[in-house]
Amino acid sequence: MPATQPLSSANVMPAPRHNWLVVALSAAGVIFILLGLLALALPTSQEGIHVWQLDSQHAIYLMDVAGSFAVGLGLVLTWLGGKLWNRQLLA
Repeated sequence: MPATQPLSSANVMPAPRHNWLVVALSAAGVIFILLGLLALALPTSQEGIHVWQLDSQHAIYLMDVAGSFAVGLGLVLTWLGGKLWNRQLLA
């Protein structure tokens, strides 16, 4: 039987450390995006107070502003989670 060579440390990649911050940021981002889309899809009777009248048939309501803010926050959190994950892969 041929003798096996021991593995050198240069050939072995370390196991990736599981960082819960990446998972938490990404999950929070997805949840905020979904909640924001839900707020934007509410019917007019549940949208809250009138914020700004665009024309005779279109207006912006409080839940439109809150939904847009939540979608934007979700996008930023998801992007930050992706950047952190990429940074860990390159380190």
